[in-house]
Amino acid sequence: MSTKEKTIDNQSEPPFNFGRSYVRDGVLRAYASRFALLAFVCGVIALLAVGFAAYVRLQPPTIIRILPNGEANVISGRPPSHKGASAILANTATSPEPMDYEKQRIIEDFLDCYLNYDFKNVGDRWACALNLTTDTLQKSALDVMKNEDRIGKVRSDKVRSTFQIRQLEPSKQDSMAYTVYGIRNVYRMDGTREVAEQMVNRYEIHLALLDRSSQTPRGLLIGGYREMQLEGEQKELLFAADTGGIGPDEASNR
Repeated sequence: MSTKEKTIDNQSEPPFNFGRSYVRDGVLRAYASRFALLAFVCGVIALLAVGFAAYVRLQPPTIIRILPNGEANVISGRPPSHKGASAILANTATSPEPMDYEKQRIIEDFLDCYLNYDFKNVGDRWACALNLTTDTLQKSALDVMKNEDRIGKVRSDKVRSTFQIRQLEPSKQDSMAYTVYGIRNVYRMDGTREVAEQMVNRYEIHLALLDRSSQTPRGLLIGGYREMQLEGEQKELLFAADTGGIGPDEASNR
């Protein structure tokens, strides 16, 4: 065979080898089976999601009624799966005296409302504190605030007060008496400068035990309050980073 005949035979061969036909068909069937399985799994997941959404949507709303003694009853809807919370509420409602955590909580709420304020929200904060006191203590406190114009002085001097409880001790003689130790910082404007005063105070608080009702669900109010300063230091803020310590003239020059 000549060289010319060999060249013609080589050119007649196909440039690519696709393999046998049944091999190509098997690969295509394998890919088709995989995609069919994936589509089936996705369809099952979609049906489960739609069914769960329909089940949740068809459930009746949960309505809870709070009784005057503080106990919660489920009127409609799914009842709670455990009775732990109901047992705690029942023990609290039937106990002749409030629990220790209830006493400490109302003291913390009162001191937070009364001693953490600024000249913008002092009215709301003190109103919150007075709502936690008995009528007698509330009346005497209101008389002092009005006669001495406490709120007006706080706003005119731009007073800010912060307080942190360091220790809360119950009395050994009286279960309704507590002693609180805390650090209070008071900031006020003196002309164009802000003056800060840090105090370590002691607070003698006596609780009043009342019947549990819708007005007093905890059955507790602040019946007596006395503040005593143990030590304190008055100083002038000199840090320029504290914008409250820069007067309008100084701020413009900066």
